[in-house]
Amino acid sequence: MSSSSNYYVSLLKLCCESQNQTQAKKLHCLILKTITHPETFLLNNLAYAHRVFDHIPQSNLFSWNAILSIYSKLGRLSQMQQTFDLMPFRDGASWNLAISGYANYGSSTDAVGVYKLMLKDAAMNLNQITFSTMLILCSNCRWMDLGKQIHGQILKFGFESYVFVGSPFLDMYAKLGLIFVSWPKGERFHFLDNHDFRANVEWDGERGS
Repeated sequence: MSSSSNYYVSLLKLCCESQNQTQAKKLHCLILKTITHPETFLLNNLAYAHRVFDHIPQSNLFSWNAILSIYSKLGRLSQMQQTFDLMPFRDGASWNLAISGYANYGSSTDAVGVYKLMLKDAAMNLNQITFSTMLILCSNCRWMDLGKQIHGQILKFGFESYVFVGSPFLDMYAKLGLIFVSWPKGERFHFLDNHDFRANVEWDGERGS
């Protein structure tokens, strides 16, 4: 275990012993922001800390999403789904955590199921992370038909101008052999007009040449 993980685990234990929920929340955010790939031991201790705070009344959306993120990152899919089902309310982060949890741990069909449920019951929570995750999933699974459906949904909900969506969009069509796909007249992705996006594409091209 790394020294940073050991340090954070010690702080988590102090928060649990003192029942300091505020500091635990701040520490949770700090860990996820500063450590890109937390060790399993550290994530397990985060999960334990949240079980302690589960007994505190008035759990809010942050608390629910915090425990959901732990189960999602650990690949504890049944516990993730149970937590998701128990949530009294959800936001975009909640849905994205469930989708990415399934997508990252080989349950692609379940990820699609959550996405479709989101379209049906919580379309107002769709965001660029949702579409980026689904495009990457379609790309990895070579799901052409679903990828085209998501293309249409991106246009329908107005996310065609986001670079964060544009990169996996082009990657998906390239992997599916449809990079020169014909789009309906007048339809275009506005991220292609984005200066930063063009600069990244040109830089990638120069590195590959």
